[in-house]
Amino acid sequence: MDQGVYEDLRKLLDRDPTGCPPAPEIYEILRILFTQEEASVALGLLFRPLPVSVVARRAGVEPETARALLERMAGKGIVFAKKKEGRWRYALQPAMPGLFEFPFMGGGRSEALDRLAPLWNRYMETFGKGFGSPSMPFARVIPVQEELAHDPAILTYEKIDEMIDRARVVGIGHCACRGTMQRCNAPREACMMFDDTCDFLVSRGFGRVISREEMKRNLREFDARGLVHQVNNSRDKLSFICNCCSCCCELLRARTLLKNPHVMSPSGYLPEVDPGRCTACGFCAEERCPVGALEVRGETWTLSVERCIGCGLCVTGCPASALRLRRAPAVPEPAPTLREMNFTILKEKGKLEAFLSMVSLASEFEPDPPKGSAA
Repeated sequence: MDQGVYEDLRKLLDRDPTGCPPAPEIYEILRILFTQEEASVALGLLFRPLPVSVVARRAGVEPETARALLERMAGKGIVFAKKKEGRWRYALQPAMPGLFEFPFMGGGRSEALDRLAPLWNRYMETFGKGFGSPSMPFARVIPVQEELAHDPAILTYEKIDEMIDRARVVGIGHCACRGTMQRCNAPREACMMFDDTCDFLVSRGFGRVISREEMKRNLREFDARGLVHQVNNSRDKLSFICNCCSCCCELLRARTLLKNPHVMSPSGYLPEVDPGRCTACGFCAEERCPVGALEVRGETWTLSVERCIGCGLCVTGCPASALRLRRAPAVPEPAPTLREMNFTILKEKGKLEAFLSMVSLASEFEPDPPKGSAA
C-alpha cells in the first residue's frame, strides 16, 4: 500500500535521534494522530520551533490554514508550541518522547487513545531496538539521593534534588506506558516534566505544575512503590524523569525483553550486602529488583553485575537494612549537554548529516510580519 504523506512524515520523524523505523503499526499510528491535511502541514515543521509563516511556506499552504492546523495539532499534543517575543512558534515532536507519551499524559481516555494503545505496544517491539547508540544510551538510571549521601565523590548530576531545584518550572503528567499497558496498579500520574516542555503540556491540558518539594516527595513515594527513576542521559539539565515499573515501561522492557543494552545507562552504583545483617529473606530479588540481577539461595546472596542498573530499589526496600550502594568500578559518564547526547547518537547511527541538513534550514527564517498578519 502506498503510504503517501504518512511515509514522508515517518521519514522526517526518523531523522530524530530516537528514530521512527518503518513498520505496519507506525502508519496506522500516524493516521490516527494526524489527518492527511495535518500531516501535510507537519511536513513543513522541523525539530526546532518555527513561526507560522515559515511553516506555511514550507508546507505550501496559506498562513491562516497553517495556523489553524498547527493549533489543532498542538491541542492534541502532537506538535510542540511555544510563544516567543509575542509570536507562536511550532516544532515537530519526536516519536519518543513526544508522539507516544504526550496524548496519554492528560490521563483521559478516548476512542483514538484506545486504538493507539495496542498499536504502540506492538510498534515498540521494533522501535525499542533502536534506542540509544553503542557509546551513548538514551536514558540514565538515578537512585534517590539519600542512598548516595555516604559517597564523598557524588557528582553534581547524580544529585537529583539539586537538578530539580535548577529547573525553572516543574510538572507532572500521566505515564503513557502504564496507560497503554494497564498491567499494574502503580501510580499513573508519574511522568515528570520540566521547563518549556512543562509549559507546553500544562497549557494544553496534559499535565499540571507542581512545587519542587512535591516532586521530591513524589520521588520518595515512587521509590517506596518500587519504581525505577530514569532521566535524560546528559549533565546539563533535566528534560524528564520517568518513574518506571518493569511490567509496563518501554525503556525497561527494551533492555530486558528486546536485549537492547544501549537504551539506558546504569547509575554508576552497585548494591553490596552486609552478611551480618542479611536474613536471606529474598525480598530484594523477588519483590524489588526490576531486571533480575539478584538471586538469593539459602543464605547466599548473588548479584549479576552485567544485569544490574544501579537503581537502588533493593537497598531502599530491604527489610533488614542489610544493603547499601557503593560506587561501581567504572562509572558511565553522561554527555555534557542534551545537544551533545543527541549528536553522538545520530553520528553513531549514521544519521548526523541528514539531521544537520534540517538544522541548516534555519536560514529560511524571515523578518517579523506586520501586526495583524497570520504569522
